Amino acid sequence: MDGARKAAAALRRDESGLTLVELLIASTLGLVVVGAALAMFLGGVRSEPRTATKVAAIQDARVTLDRVTRELRQGLEVEVASPSQLAIVTYVKAASCGGAAASTSIPCRVTYSCVDDTCSRFVAQPDGSAPGPTTQVVSGLTTPSVFTYLPDATDPTYVGVDFVVASGEDDPVSLGDGVALRNFGEGEA
Repeated sequence: MDGARKAAAALRRDESGLTLVELLIASTLGLVVVGAALAMFLGGVRSEPRTATKVAAIQDARVTLDRVTRELRQGLEVEVASPSQLAIVTYVKAASCGGAAASTSIPCRVTYSCVDDTCSRFVAQPDGSAPGPTTQVVSGLTTPSVFTYLPDATDPTYVGVDFVVASGEDDPVSLGDGVALRNFGEGEA
């Protein structure tokens, strides 16, 4: 038995543990690391709504830019041309101008009107009568002047569209495109 006691005493001496000071330092360092990770996580969670709003505004501007340029490419006539408003006679897939969507395209007057930081769209008969409901298509713009015309607004052959979307503290995001009016005048008798 004496040998067993000596072996147990030898094992106890070889087992080295941590002192109280070492445990306190390790715990403090662990808390600092966990606190830093938590702060980063909370920062990301707090900024997510702003980021989501910014991304949604940019996506709305992209979709509207695509729609405007598509309607311009199919356009027959520019009715109103100013920096903040564009009215064109173009083909729209609808059963009636301002009505429900359909599989066939009919000529209608489409008007984009930008005021303050938003742009809206409505569809009417080619002569401008019987307008349908107005739909807000873009918000968060830094300026309502989004349309440019070459050579000028009275007889344009090219229409440029430039949406500048505010993005919080960051620089504004600019989305632009332009269209040469290929079908211009084909709708006139």
